[in-house]
Amino acid sequence: MTLSKQLMLLISAMFLAIFAINFYTSLNNIRGYLQQESEIHAQDTATSLGLSLSPYILDEEDTILSTMVNTIFDRGYYLEILLENIDGNEIVRRTNPKTFEEVPEWFTELFPMQTATAESEIDAGWVVGGTIYVTIHPGLGYLKLWQQAKDSLLFAAICLVIFIALLFLILGLVLRPLGVINKLALSIADGHFGKIDKLPWTTDIRNVAQSMNLMSGKIEKVITNLNNRLEETGKRLRVDELTGLETKATFETEMKERFMSRQEGYLFILRIDELGKLAAKLSSDKVDTFIKSFVSETRLALKDQDINGDFMYRIVGAEFILITDCKTQESAEALCKAILKRLEALGAEYNKESVAHIGGVALDPQGTTASLVSAATEAYEKARLIGQNSFAITQYSENTRSMDEWKQLVGEIVDKRQVEVNYGVKAYSLAEGEQDKLVLEEAMSQVFDEKGEALPIGTFISVAETLGRILEFDLNIVTRVLNHIRREQIQHDVAVNLSFTALASNEFRTELYKLLENNKDIVSHLVFSITAYGATRDMKSFESFIDFAHRNGAKVILKRFESRFIPMDNLKQFRLDYIRLARIYTENIGNDPEKRRLVEAMKELGELLNVNILAESVETDNDYQAVREIGLTAASR
Repeated sequence: MTLSKQLMLLISAMFLAIFAINFYTSLNNIRGYLQQESEIHAQDTATSLGLSLSPYILDEEDTILSTMVNTIFDRGYYLEILLENIDGNEIVRRTNPKTFEEVPEWFTELFPMQTATAESEIDAGWVVGGTIYVTIHPGLGYLKLWQQAKDSLLFAAICLVIFIALLFLILGLVLRPLGVINKLALSIADGHFGKIDKLPWTTDIRNVAQSMNLMSGKIEKVITNLNNRLEETGKRLRVDELTGLETKATFETEMKERFMSRQEGYLFILRIDELGKLAAKLSSDKVDTFIKSFVSETRLALKDQDINGDFMYRIVGAEFILITDCKTQESAEALCKAILKRLEALGAEYNKESVAHIGGVALDPQGTTASLVSAATEAYEKARLIGQNSFAITQYSENTRSMDEWKQLVGEIVDKRQVEVNYGVKAYSLAEGEQDKLVLEEAMSQVFDEKGEALPIGTFISVAETLGRILEFDLNIVTRVLNHIRREQIQHDVAVNLSFTALASNEFRTELYKLLENNKDIVSHLVFSITAYGATRDMKSFESFIDFAHRNGAKVILKRFESRFIPMDNLKQFRLDYIRLARIYTENIGNDPEKRRLVEAMKELGELLNVNILAESVETDNDYQAVREIGLTAASR
């Protein structure tokens, strides 16, 4: 119940209590007055009637006695008039029925009135001739009392309505700032740190509003500082300090996403020849300058050839990998020639004839990162055999299927639901005393070809998206996971991976809504898993899907999180339930203070945003102990 309703009920109850007491007291006072008035009236009537009957009382047969009694009785509101002789025998009696049709019976019982009876002796000379008894009818008193009660209630009801209307307006004005404060609190919970510009005039509420503004500003400052620390530390972890290039971990992530999106292009391995000999002849500063010039000349060659997709990584000291969007082998060869031409000119400056060799391979969406790197390495070895500053490119196509073959294979797998789901990835709590508590397990899909050999799931998903069959596949996996939760009576959370195509599809959401509605009792244990890279493809669709999942009782995890995809500061708008850090952040964290500080900052930010932070595939005991000491929610091994 809202505060305004509580105040209105309290004040109205107080008003009604005071009114009820005053109402009852006033009616009792009026009743006493009416009763006293009836007693006086009865006595006056008895006295005057006794005087009037005095000359005729001795003649009991005289009709004037009854006439005078009837005259008085008919003119007044009496219950009874009784005339008796000296012996107590009845001479005249007139009586009215004791009924009150105008007044409810409950009212007469609530306010009972005593019947007022007066008597007067009638003198006949020197002797008493008889006695007259007059009883006032209470109906007139009840009628006046009832009318007074109705008038008072009507007046009170009108006043109450006016009073409540005024109270509603006043409370609305006084308490309206509380609604603004509530919205600010909710926005802070969602990660939006606004302020109340127009402060309320009520002192207490004004103080609360000022406190909320202060808290909002401080939390925003804390999150901004944490995010800046994360950005700086994260950049140092994934970026080579000398060249500014991304490192091996980022390269592997990029390749996974390229496989998922089936991007075309070429992968090149570039290695500086005999860098050790150069380092022996030159100072370290000059060697560093040479390496930076090597990178710069390579990028200039890309610009000369108007090649997009400049993704260059430094793998080790003298080895680099370059991914470009070359469409044909001719353009790839032209690029290699342009790079080597610039590198030869660079080598001349350092009296170095053989500067580098290049090995290239066309990206195969059906392959793997390891197989493509291996093929590029073989091409590099061929280039070394060719001569100084040479290149070689291979069209690696091991296990490549045609699109018709893939279409038939994907159709058969989706139609016959030939997919296995295992739950081998499990994240356990890191809290003290709860290390064995299972927090989250991930449903991993496996598909097989006609020979029973496992297919790369990333390639399968990519082809299924291209062929428009991914929605059926994902819906089938979600159904299996829900059945698993119900069958095993699972109490922890289970994550199921969704393709971005399904995540952004209204058709998929319609079918998913029906499925979730039929499983309301267990849907709270279902967690939809989306990669950080996938989320960046359409932030609005990602945000709306989170709202959709939460409205239906499910949860959402953002996995393989790297701040280069989504800054931690931007996560506040999504209201995520879990974030699973990429392995780059926790690999060797036990021996890397820089990584430890980074993950500690992420954990602090997660607490502020009310998001559980998980670690992925922690391999060594030393690293596992480190993330446990930091206080992450859970970790998988």
